Amino acid sequence: NNNLVLKDGNSLNQEVEPYRVLSKAILEDNKLITATPTLTTSSNNTNDASGLYASTATNTGNPTYYFRGNVTNNYVKFAGFIWRIVRINEDGTVRLIMQDGINNNTNYQFNSNYNNYTYMYYTNSNAKTTLENWYQTNIGSKSNLAKNVASGNYCEQAKVKFSSDYTSESANMTVYSSYTPDFKCSTDGNGKGIVNAIIGLLNYDEVVYAGGYCPENNTDYYLYNSSLTWWIMSPNGFKDYPSIWVVYHNGLIGYGGVNSTAVVIRPVINLKDDTQILSGTGANKNPYVIN
Repeated sequence: NNNLVLKDGNSLNQEVEPYRVLSKAILEDNKLITATPTLTTSSNNTNDASGLYASTATNTGNPTYYFRGNVTNNYVKFAGFIWRIVRINEDGTVRLIMQDGINNNTNYQFNSNYNNYTYMYYTNSNAKTTLENWYQTNIGSKSNLAKNVASGNYCEQAKVKFSSDYTSESANMTVYSSYTPDFKCSTDGNGKGIVNAIIGLLNYDEVVYAGGYCPENNTDYYLYNSSLTWWIMSPNGFKDYPSIWVVYHNGLIGYGGVNSTAVVIRPVINLKDDTQILSGTGANKNPYVIN
């Protein structure tokens, strides 16, 4: 109990509720679904329940808790933007994706260079520079916001491709129809894999776990945004030009050449494991508000 002093000099004993920690609130506010999801089709073509799942298919073997399907209680308000919770990472940090694209849904090329396979990688892209500049302007330059953001591991490993006739130099890629997603990341044959950064993009596997699939429409999962086609970080290989996996405005996972011009960037950040929320339930009209 805290002893509060009133304006008239009297005191009042009152129980003061502490702020909740975001990662704990997610686990408290959701019943964990223990059924195994169907990851060979989009979530709206299965009997999968929408909600919070867990997976130990991670680099450390520690669980990550991820949202799947038509989730309506994973909204967060932070830095003046609305975000969606993707998952609690295995280190306890919380991964968010912005509901919209940066700079009022402006379209950006992933890369203006496209004459060889190296330009299918995020670390060699124009998108990386664009995203980092956006972060610095909107979050990084503001200490009260930046203090909540943790560096995290993003994955640019070349793992999955649309067709067997896409090449990938020395990386070993699997055609999507034979591919089993996971939350693991390692260095591929081209020397690309984990990107440790303060901001990044989702990868193919994270979108499949959330409910997307190639090439099936899904307008009924939380990553769907009817007005946006957006880049993800995963390479799709090289065929005449390098290409990247994207999520289209109808919710399907497809791909586009890195120089495509009708695609937006939805930033992804990780909030620290002790990040507190001032209020909210995670609902669209009552999002978790970061302290």
